[in-house]
Amino acid sequence: MKDIEGMEQALAVLKPHWEEIEADFDRQNQRFLELLGVDHEPIGRVLRAHLVIENFLDSFLSNFYGIEDIEDLRLSFAQKVKLLPSRQSSAAFVRPGIIQLNTIRNKFGHRINQPVEGHELSAVYEALRHARPDAKFASQVEAIEAFAAVACAFLSVPPAHLQELFMDAFSHVRSYTPGA
Repeated sequence: MKDIEGMEQALAVLKPHWEEIEADFDRQNQRFLELLGVDHEPIGRVLRAHLVIENFLDSFLSNFYGIEDIEDLRLSFAQKVKLLPSRQSSAAFVRPGIIQLNTIRNKFGHRINQPVEGHELSAVYEALRHARPDAKFASQVEAIEAFAAVACAFLSVPPAHLQELFMDAFSHVRSYTPGA
């Protein structure tokens, strides 16, 4: 048995139109080559930060809500972020920045050559001002990577005695959804 059947018949139907099909293919291939030629390093760095944060996010939510197999729920990243507490938790501190990072990641999904603008990272920069006040960043992508480390630290679940300390320390912290 073949993996693909019926191709001979399909090609016979297409053959009279082959010149037009080739021209269309060339146009689409040109678009493909242009997108392939875009500098993918920033995209890769943003995606890597997003994936690492998601790993810590899964651990946080599993522990916070007592869900043993959170992966089985098959939640989207946005749904997971919605589950983050917006107050009285160290996670509340990084929640707005995580929301902004997800928005940027989603923009790359729709426009591969999407620039990362500084104004899209207000919550990321706010978190960095508190967590790394002396740090300077050469680019928005560098700030995203620095924020990822901060986000992961604040999503980490410490031992019970330190959890109580964090709960007390963050009892008056409240975060908001950027742009809302």
